[in-house]
Amino acid sequence: GKRRHRSGVIAELGGSLSSGSQGADISAIPSMAIKQVEVLRDGAAALYGSDAIAGVIGFQLNDSAEGMSLEVRTGESGEGDGGLTQVQGNIGMPLGDDGFLNITGSWMEQDATSRTLQRTDAATLISSGNAAQKASVENPAQIYGAPEQIDNYNLFFNSGIKVSDDLEVYAFGNYGARETIGGFFYRNPNNRGGVYTNGSTRAVVDTNIRNRATGVTSNCPALKSPGSGSNGVPLDQAKVAADALALANLPSNCWVMNQVVPGGYTPAFGAQLKDASIVGGFRGDITSNLSYDVSASYGRNAVSFMIDNTWNPSNGPDGFVNGELQRKFDLGQNVQSETNFNLDMNYTMPVDGFASDLNIAFGGEWRDERFETIVGEKNSWVAGRFAFQNVDNSNTYSDGVTKLPNLSIGAHGFAGFSPEQAGYWGRSNYAVYTDLEADITDSFTAGIAVRYEDFESFGDTTNFKVSGRYRLTDSLAVRASYNTGFRAPTPGQENVTKLSTITVDGELQQRGQIPPTNPIAGALGAQALKPEDSKNYSLGMVWDVTGDINVTVDYFNIEIKDRIAATGTIDISSRSAIAGVGCPDALAAGRNLALCLQEAGVPGAADLSSVSFYTNDFSTTTQGVDLVATWNLDFGDMGNGTLNAAWNWTETEVDNAGQEVNRNRVVGLENQNPQNRGVFTYNHFLNDFRFLARLRTYDDWIDSSWSGDTTPRGPQGLGYTINCGFNTDNCYSGENVVDLEAAYTWNSNYTFVIGANNAFDQDAALDQTNFDGTVGNGSLYAGSTPWGTEGAFYYARVRVDF
Repeated sequence: GKRRHRSGVIAELGGSLSSGSQGADISAIPSMAIKQVEVLRDGAAALYGSDAIAGVIGFQLNDSAEGMSLEVRTGESGEGDGGLTQVQGNIGMPLGDDGFLNITGSWMEQDATSRTLQRTDAATLISSGNAAQKASVENPAQIYGAPEQIDNYNLFFNSGIKVSDDLEVYAFGNYGARETIGGFFYRNPNNRGGVYTNGSTRAVVDTNIRNRATGVTSNCPALKSPGSGSNGVPLDQAKVAADALALANLPSNCWVMNQVVPGGYTPAFGAQLKDASIVGGFRGDITSNLSYDVSASYGRNAVSFMIDNTWNPSNGPDGFVNGELQRKFDLGQNVQSETNFNLDMNYTMPVDGFASDLNIAFGGEWRDERFETIVGEKNSWVAGRFAFQNVDNSNTYSDGVTKLPNLSIGAHGFAGFSPEQAGYWGRSNYAVYTDLEADITDSFTAGIAVRYEDFESFGDTTNFKVSGRYRLTDSLAVRASYNTGFRAPTPGQENVTKLSTITVDGELQQRGQIPPTNPIAGALGAQALKPEDSKNYSLGMVWDVTGDINVTVDYFNIEIKDRIAATGTIDISSRSAIAGVGCPDALAAGRNLALCLQEAGVPGAADLSSVSFYTNDFSTTTQGVDLVATWNLDFGDMGNGTLNAAWNWTETEVDNAGQEVNRNRVVGLENQNPQNRGVFTYNHFLNDFRFLARLRTYDDWIDSSWSGDTTPRGPQGLGYTINCGFNTDNCYSGENVVDLEAAYTWNSNYTFVIGANNAFDQDAALDQTNFDGTVGNGSLYAGSTPWGTEGAFYYARVRVDF
């Protein structure tokens, strides 16, 4: 198999389970380009290297040399949103007398969805704010749901041709692009610090004060905000009226964002993704028992970020261009690129006493991985002059007491990548491996694999796998394996810098993601990342109960040490500056680590309340049981059917967590996935009709991503108590979800399909944090709901095969 390159996206808000991951973008492969999907559930690092700790997903590509297919699919959710339109096509053509070229194209667009309540503060502003707020606050002010996908297209080709009886040349690759747009958090016009307010005072700036001037008393008045409305209590109308009057009568040199966007705003965050890859090689036989495969591949995934409906507060009124305030910004790019060269050999030889030939696979790989951050447009990261309206805290409003504000730097919500953040980081490695397998007896098959890999950044690693299968009877066999593995940190994880907005106990806060190599991260305990190490063993059985019934049962146990993940949020706003970590003014009055980070070239860092960085800071043990059963049924004239049952029990325990892995992350890792899941699928075939019914079952689960005890669990692995009260641990009950589909094939070439995912519209779990009357951030459903938050989705599909 050929390794798929990673995406340029590093998950920042993936919750306890996926935060910090940087996986491959398999959505770039159209479904018509795939002939078969295979899942290797054993650990496979001894064969494939980094990341194959718990198994490998393999895609066999469509290699048809004839025929053409066209498919159109449309659908929408039960709520009437999320409308989908998708078109796919595939064509197979011969290449010469013994070759093929298979091409697949797909195009898709899908509307956004909204599973949202009105925010408490927004509802309060609509009911009791000033006239401008009542007229301009959106309902809903903030949207939770699936993002909009625009112009999502992918092209894929697969080809091969036999040059001679002993030589085949092959190539495959893809190109695709798509754009997604989703919403960020609502910016309240009465309390958003660094934008609308400075503490409880409106963030009025004085355009007459020159850049970085000190000791100035402005003629601008100190205006008190009438309140945010986040507690649902109507605003004091006398204060609202006084505030509106004062805003309308500000001196001409005094400016505040409420004059332009009085109802607050919700940034729209989007990305354009472009993915491309090419693989080429040749394979053949040297002798009757020795074959080879030589290949080279290159893959690139580029993500261009943008943000709309926001502004760069530090520019203040200087942000107007031709009379319009700039509200949209190109934030820059993250680019992941990978180059691979592989030599794979296979040799078979007889061994005295063995029931089969010994199969020896061996080979080598050289791989180069690059991660690049490209600068965004200047206004997305530049520090405008109003970032320094009160650089030494000596400038005051006309009362001579209240301090002028320093406004936030960069596009608000997600500052663009600055020149200091931009860079190009890479790492290469090489590997050699061997894999031996044979039937020792007619009943016993054994295998062993070893892989040595050397990385230029952190050194070498050797991993192995031993496996065996013993047939007890003609219908019953047992199997077992033991292997070691690893997952190397990516250059992206080692070097990415991002600023974003999160909620902490219902309040918006700015959080920064900084590299572990940043001096400030080092001062907070960060160290160079090292690979995760794993040990994995499994025991199982395969039982052909009858000719129509097959059952497999497997137990697995995976220990992972030094897992890579983002730390919990580490407060830097209240930590004093530290000299010697890129903070030239560390000893100046009022300096903290947030200001240090800004001076080190991270725009907007002065507004950060916290940072996180990637670290090897905890270990886990995951064990579970997979049970899969298949029953083929024959009903005579009533047709035939297949019943598949798949059940899984999985339990994860955090064995040891460092000081920066908080209690909520531990609760999430151990409880956010239901321990028991089942999928029961029945397919019935009757002449030209096919009917499908699927039942998905989910056990209880717990989500502590909102609040609760955020203190570190600590290196001693201290325990915790689950508290299912509101705003502590959000505990949810399991549910059952049903999918239905019916298909009819006419004249062997035309297939018509109608179906429904979550056919009976099983609601997602209600977000408990929004139903106690105080928090109210607008989220209707818990984002961690295992069957999704979108509800029912109804679709129709037509396929034509030529």
